[in-house]
Amino acid sequence: MQRKNKPASKPPQITKDHAPPTPLGPPVTGNPPPAAIATVYRRKCGTGPFDENWLNLDCCGLFCAAMTYGLHLYGCWAFCAVLIPPWMSYKGVDGIRRLTIFGKLNCLIFVAIAIAAILSHFKAMTTDPGAVPPDASPLPEPDEETDKKTDSVPNDVENATNETSAPSPLYTAHGNPAVPVAGAVAGAVAGAVGMMATSAMPLKPTRTGKKICRRCNAFKPRRAHHCSICRRCIIKMDHHCPWVNNCVGIGNHKFFLLFIFYTFLSCSYSSSLLFLRFLQCVFFNTNSQVSCLDDPTQIIYLLGLMVEAMLFGLFTSCMMVDQWDVVTSNITHIDRLKNENHALLTFDDPSQDRPSERPTGVNEVFGLECGKKKTRNFHLEWLSPFAMASFPPHIRDEIMGFCRPCINLCGKNEDDGDLELGVVKKDLTETL
Repeated sequence: MQRKNKPASKPPQITKDHAPPTPLGPPVTGNPPPAAIATVYRRKCGTGPFDENWLNLDCCGLFCAAMTYGLHLYGCWAFCAVLIPPWMSYKGVDGIRRLTIFGKLNCLIFVAIAIAAILSHFKAMTTDPGAVPPDASPLPEPDEETDKKTDSVPNDVENATNETSAPSPLYTAHGNPAVPVAGAVAGAVAGAVGMMATSAMPLKPTRTGKKICRRCNAFKPRRAHHCSICRRCIIKMDHHCPWVNNCVGIGNHKFFLLFIFYTFLSCSYSSSLLFLRFLQCVFFNTNSQVSCLDDPTQIIYLLGLMVEAMLFGLFTSCMMVDQWDVVTSNITHIDRLKNENHALLTFDDPSQDRPSERPTGVNEVFGLECGKKKTRNFHLEWLSPFAMASFPPHIRDEIMGFCRPCINLCGKNEDDGDLELGVVKKDLTETL
């Protein structure tokens, strides 16, 4: 039986709502939704990696910090307004009592010591103690062959970077080309892709024994310990001090030592003058018409000053002895509990032909650079609550226990005082 010829089928018409599937995504129906944008919320104060200012918002720590400032202010008032005026003053012709030069000098010294203690406490509380940033990576293995190579990137790595960062059409999740973004954002995305491609190349093998913090879910250096209050991993963490409302780590150990040192000085100074005043009033007061106090009720304020000076003077003296062992042995309290021993690092400069030097733990706390001068000996900046501990670039990664490949590949190794995000946080802020 002969089959009838069927008419030729018409080609399918492509409508707007039914587009053929693209090789890069499923078919699109209607207008595609806008691309999702990741947003990072930065708090003004906190301990997160993107917060602007480091400050632990723990209620107990904030109360202890406020109490510390109140005790120092009370000591200044009791010393300068109750103890010194009846003792080191004279009445002028007009009948007004004025402090002697010796009295003014004592008040000035005590107030200066108290201000130094308060500033050191504030720096210890608001300074990053050494939190591990999110992009931290293990240190590379030392390789003599790679050290002899130039700093230029290999050709295969450079080609891979150029191929990856070449302009290519961007597609959304529905397969349509994405809307072109601003030039600055597009350049940042291309640069990030290039850095990821470059960092993915095996330039140097990383050191074995990489540990991941189960709470942070990030790389944990060998000298880092997780703080449950700050909720971060802290490099060379000694303990979490509620009086400074912060962890004591590699970043603020110097300010913590200065705080207890200046507090001990103020307590010793006030208690010494109180003892001398007591001896003078009880045993050497030959003139019975001269009163040791302007008002008998002032004895209560002096007793409070004595109790404060003796109590916190004894506490800070014990802390200084304890911290001296931590600094000289380079073993923190947590390291001692975990039976971990970390040898002192070599602080020699590989660019200079000179023998290796083994520094003391004091240099790891107070730093090796004082301004533009590199020194291992005592410097006045060690006593300043404004100068942070700084290290030469060739040993900073060894001290911290991690490296940041994104910063190193871009050639940005400047230390802007932020141990957390450093140049990356600054660049992202300027770009956005």
